[in-house]
Amino acid sequence: MTELKPNILGAAAQLLDPYGRQARLFPALLVILPAVSLILVWFPALWSILGALVSLASSFGLILLLSQIARDRGKRLEPELYKSWGGKPSVALLRHSDERIDEHTKARYRTFLQEKLPQLPLPTPEEELANPTAADRAYESVTAWLLTQTRDTKKFSILFRENISYGFRRNLWGLKPLGVTTAVVTAGISTVAAGYLSFVESAAPRPEIVVVTIVAWLFSIFWIVVVNSDWVRLPADAYGMQLLAACDTLNSKGVAKPRKGKQQV
Repeated sequence: MTELKPNILGAAAQLLDPYGRQARLFPALLVILPAVSLILVWFPALWSILGALVSLASSFGLILLLSQIARDRGKRLEPELYKSWGGKPSVALLRHSDERIDEHTKARYRTFLQEKLPQLPLPTPEEELANPTAADRAYESVTAWLLTQTRDTKKFSILFRENISYGFRRNLWGLKPLGVTTAVVTAGISTVAAGYLSFVESAAPRPEIVVVTIVAWLFSIFWIVVVNSDWVRLPADAYGMQLLAACDTLNSKGVAKPRKGKQQV
């Protein structure tokens, strides 16, 4: 029995940690929700049995497994997202050629970063144009430093919330093939079964069956239409902007030694 403790503790930690719960666990649960709902509505006798099985599976780390699958898929496909966007948002936003942050604000950020990292000269517009790859490496380095200065999730609460939002959408996008398959198959099975009851058995499906079938089709539309790279990019850009905006906060309060916190990606 003692071997189960690490799994139980790991699953409990995911539930208690805001990032783990919202950015990793919730996407995985959204994948299985249509199928679980279908089973419970069509086979109500399984309520008590399913509850026991879920409790047992949770003890063996099912919650932890689902959340890790969501994270791993999202992280593995993240470079593909960056490529489609033209670069990592926090890096792209520092480019002279990027106009999403006005030139005066960007100049203030760059001045602060240059003062704190004098050994790493930031490229001029001409240098960036001549060698964009080298310029991006410099921007990547200063934003990595900036991350170490913003680990305090209370002081940088807005940044932390944007990080969670981005992680949630990125992991949903990573699970999209599985989400689409689960939702469409669930909706199809429930529709066929409801049609069989109506036209063959001449028995109207129970209202909850109709509701679950509609919800499953709505989930299918959500996964197919809504979950895409552009949808993921919105919080990614917001997170990048908040990360750079931390320059003003750090400049006004002074740069402290990096503190251990909960900022995750």
